[in-house]
Amino acid sequence: MNALNLIPLAFKKNLDRERMFLLLHGIIGLIVVIIAFNAIMLTTARFVLISHYNKLKNNTYLVNSGLINIQNDVVNINKKISDAEKIQSDFTKLSHLISDAQNLIPNGIIVDFMYIDMKESALRFSGVSNSRETLLQFKNNLETASFIKKLDSPLSNFLDKEDINFRFLADLQKNIYNK
Repeated sequence: MNALNLIPLAFKKNLDRERMFLLLHGIIGLIVVIIAFNAIMLTTARFVLISHYNKLKNNTYLVNSGLINIQNDVVNINKKISDAEKIQSDFTKLSHLISDAQNLIPNGIIVDFMYIDMKESALRFSGVSNSRETLLQFKNNLETASFIKKLDSPLSNFLDKEDINFRFLADLQKNIYNK
């Protein structure tokens, strides 16, 4: 087949340039459309990720606040347990001491005041005795008691014969009534 070339050369070059321009225009247009599509996709993805991040942040805050509440509860419970252990370690059952001290009081002695200080291991008595003999018996009972280490008795306790106001100060044995 023979081809006739009826188009002048200058016009042919214009047509070639126009085809090249249209081809480049199409390629560039396609690239612009792809870039625009990617920009729209990235913008949409950004909004979705921001929304998801905010949801996670709120959920994490709820979990963390719940965790903080639980940790505070655990700390409070541990503090109460340590306080209870401290109280129990320092606990002294005074009812045994009072019962033992009461058994030492003979008839004729009225104890008006009894002070017990377990930290200082001190025991104080004051009261009234109907006679010097009962007061001496009470003093001897206190001196021979197993829970008393030392007894201080002022001489003024024994000056009168009857209706004697007395006071005794005793040092207790350490840790004899603990637990």
